[in-house]
Amino acid sequence: MTTQKEARKAMAESLQHQEHIHENMQSRSQEEIEQSLGHEIEEEARELMVEQRQHTKHIKETMLSRSEEAIGQTEN
Repeated sequence: MTTQKEARKAMAESLQHQEHIHENMQSRSQEEIEQSLGHEIEEEARELMVEQRQHTKHIKETMLSRSEEAIGQTEN
C-alpha cells in the first residue's frame, strides 16, 4: 500500500473511532437524562400518594367527627 493510502486508511479509522466515542457519549447522556427524569417522576408520584393518603385520612376523621356529633345531638 502506498503512503497516501495508508494515511487515508488511518484517518478514516480515526474518524470512525471518534464517531463511535461520540455516539457512546450521546447514548450514555441520554440514558442518564432518562434515569434522572424517571427518578424525579417516581419521587413526585410518592409525594402525591402521601398527600392523597393524608387527604383521605383527614376526610375519614372529619366524617367520624361529624357522625359522633350527629349521634350526640340525636341522643340529647
